[in-house]
Amino acid sequence: MKNIIIKIILFCSLLFSISTFAAPRDRGELVLNTESTYNPSYENRFSFMVGVNPSLTKSSDLSNFAFSYAKQLDHFWLDSNVIMTKGLFPEISANNPAATGATNDQLATQQNTLTTIGIGIGRETRYAQTILPFEGIYELIAADLTYNIYKENFSGKSFSGPGLLAKYSVYKRFNDYFSAGAHFNYNLAVVKRAKENEESSSARSLTLGFLTIGFEISFFL
Repeated sequence: MKNIIIKIILFCSLLFSISTFAAPRDRGELVLNTESTYNPSYENRFSFMVGVNPSLTKSSDLSNFAFSYAKQLDHFWLDSNVIMTKGLFPEISANNPAATGATNDQLATQQNTLTTIGIGIGRETRYAQTILPFEGIYELIAADLTYNIYKENFSGKSFSGPGLLAKYSVYKRFNDYFSAGAHFNYNLAVVKRAKENEESSSARSLTLGFLTIGFEISFFL
């Protein structure tokens, strides 16, 4: 429970930071990045992302593919995502024997699938440009509310429920229509299976939480 609370606090901190992105002026005050440099003329962003477990020794234990569509709204982006994740049970969730009907050993090598659909807001900035010796470097920070469908293949049970998605991307814009770079996604969700008899909510729930890093390409229209 302590780890879950810490994860939620970290996520809320990221969500709060979206509304406070700013750039310094000569007199030291902070203002929103409203200059045209921070708000390109394109309005639609289509992104394709491939991610893996951040641990090099366990990179094959967790992987996902994501499609993201974003629409520019003034100084923010309306962000939507569909993510397909596949990985070993321990890399996605801690076991709740009452919910899965299985032991930790039985689930240790079990490959499961997760489908995540999310929508939220994002902000494009250029903070990395000040420390990297390249032109056209941007970041996108976004936070999404999600709905998750998790299939636990050992028992054949399906879990579903709401969650949160935190996204951070650093990429280079090669022109007005194309960019490529790295992304970091953190997915947190609480999912439940169908009720059997007089079970409590906690007895049929799993908490999902994992980080993936990877490569993305985007097209702007």
